[in-house]
Amino acid sequence: MCNIIELEFSKAQVIQIHLPCEIKNVKSFDNVSIKYIKGSIEYDLFVNDFISEAIKTLNYFLNKALHFELKIKGEYKEKGIGYYHNIYSHELWTNDDLDIIDPAEDFLVWSTPSHIGIETYMYNFQDKIYIEVSPVYKWNSDYPDDEKEYETFEKFINQYQVIDVINVNRDILLQWQKICLEILEIAALNDRKKF
Repeated sequence: MCNIIELEFSKAQVIQIHLPCEIKNVKSFDNVSIKYIKGSIEYDLFVNDFISEAIKTLNYFLNKALHFELKIKGEYKEKGIGYYHNIYSHELWTNDDLDIIDPAEDFLVWSTPSHIGIETYMYNFQDKIYIEVSPVYKWNSDYPDDEKEYETFEKFINQYQVIDVINVNRDILLQWQKICLEILEIAALNDRKKF
């Protein structure tokens, strides 16, 4: 039985944490998946990895955002930080230039495997808090089994559209932080139990 914890933006927009068991039994190294639901469309944000990694990372970014420590440059806001991260990643893969700077380095919350190709960012801009869900170019390090799926980077970046940028109310994020801390506390207690 999969149990779901929902972190709501609104009734039509929600992040779902899919637990492998009831929350009271969760342990730090249980695998979870996290999804973003926008209307009837579902996006994977974090796929089958340790709950401690997913929730500690989210809690870290929530804390930074709530203290306005994740300020992005205005030039990144219009197209989304994911757009610029895609350019950075492609440059890194094609030129092996380790001296280029990743504009999204301080804002990347979660990243999915390349075959899924979605990244989640959190940042502050003009005293507001945003969560951005963005597509990632899938073919920097891989090639599809079906050639019809392949697209050039140039085509991808020219047609690039952010999946969503959500201006999140501070009170909502404080509720999320409370949920994160509760999950981490339960996991830590269950980790200490002897069998």
